[in-house]
Amino acid sequence: MKVQFSLNVNLEETENELVSEATTPEQFALHRVDAERLQTAMENLPPEYREVIVLRGLEGLSYKQIACIIDAPLGTVMSRLSRARVRLQAQLREEQEKR
Repeated sequence: MKVQFSLNVNLEETENELVSEATTPEQFALHRVDAERLQTAMENLPPEYREVIVLRGLEGLSYKQIACIIDAPLGTVMSRLSRARVRLQAQLREEQEKR
């Protein structure tokens, strides 16, 4: 059984969480920019990479649970997750260098 996921980070909810964590307006602004950058980078990932990142990183599922959900071997889950992390890091680094 395949499950379709869409990444919809609610920036308003994230903003409320960040307000409680940030001690200064500058920190709040930096956290918000980071959340927006991450959302953009996630949206740019291929769907098969995005789904494993969401299931592992946001939902906290085990590799075995993810394998069952996406109907793929455990090794595929592990390699997709690894490749997704590398792509995310590269996208975020590239965007940072453009600044």
